[in-house]
Amino acid sequence: MRRLTLRARLLAATALFIVAAAVVVALASASSVEDVRVDSYQLTADRRQIVANVTVGLSYEITEHFARESPSTVTLTVRARRPGGSSLLIGIFVPVPITLSGDLGDRAVVDSLGNAVPQRGTYRPP
Repeated sequence: MRRLTLRARLLAATALFIVAAAVVVALASASSVEDVRVDSYQLTADRRQIVANVTVGLSYEITEHFARESPSTVTLTVRARRPGGSSLLIGIFVPVPITLSGDLGDRAVVDSLGNAVPQRGTYRPP
């Protein structure tokens, strides 16, 4: 069996690196995670849990949701993965439950940009 020369091995390694880099770039651009606007929130029977209401695209996937809490505010963040390629421009309403470390009380609820999020009553599951 013939052994590859040093030059041939370097060329093969370079080609493999280029292919791997192209795959990584393609996968990274195929879908991206982005913050989703929180339209409103609703209370639940548990004072430590609220439901953030968001609207996402038909094929979006909620990847992360959390609340940052301070004594005066609760900041809601919801992130979703946008599918790569083209998709239908249909908005889907998604209720996202978020558990707080303490009762909501009189704290203001804001989105990740600091905008006030309106409260829309009590959540009733379908």
